Amino acid sequence: MNPFVSRITNQSWVVPVSLMCLVLGLMFSMAWLRKENRVSRVPNLSSDQQKRYLELAADPDKYAQMSGQLQKLMSDKTRLENAVANQSGNAKVLNESLQDLKLFAGLTEVEGTGVIVTLRDFNKSQISSPFITDVDRTIHDGDVLKVVNELFASGAEAISVNNLRVTAMSSYRCVGTTILVNDVKIASPVKIRAIGEVDTLLGAMTLPGGELALIKQTDASMAAVESAKYLRLPAFTGSTSHRVAKVPKEAK
Repeated sequence: MNPFVSRITNQSWVVPVSLMCLVLGLMFSMAWLRKENRVSRVPNLSSDQQKRYLELAADPDKYAQMSGQLQKLMSDKTRLENAVANQSGNAKVLNESLQDLKLFAGLTEVEGTGVIVTLRDFNKSQISSPFITDVDRTIHDGDVLKVVNELFASGAEAISVNNLRVTAMSSYRCVGTTILVNDVKIASPVKIRAIGEVDTLLGAMTLPGGELALIKQTDASMAAVESAKYLRLPAFTGSTSHRVAKVPKEAK
């Protein structure tokens, strides 16, 4: 008998090969990554592997949303570039007007010459005059407000209090031993920096009977003013939204 013929006609290989194909099919189906089973394997990973997975895992829906936003921003950028290219003169005038408005509202950094006013609490335990109380020893919100108003009245173009930009929306309020400026707590010493004509501002701050003179009645160390050849004030970082006030339709 021909041995090769017997091997071909023998059907004993069918069962083991079929079982092997079935097992391989099951293994492939279990190993196939889908959205439903992607997260289910995380608990089986080691702690280091889980950390790397969570750091690198991406949300497909979030990615698609961000991609759409990116496309929209790129489209808007192209549209604005085309508008500027077609109306470069108008765009330049509009940008200059916008920068002036930001400067007026305190929404941009500014630099220039000016003065620095320093207000500090009087820390000495003994005061020679019996008419001076503990209230007189402390710098209050009213003191800061009066100095700021006096500087603005003297021509200051930009002011910051302890590096907080002062605008029309700024507020001053004593809370315990601190002062709230733009809802931010500050404490003594209070440094008020003002940009403007140096001589004019110095003259206003050293005026007899002025606000600094009144503060110095307690002690001369509680108030000081000095000129500055260069000051750089930050932009206003508080809230600029309005919940009630709206621009009338005819003013738009």
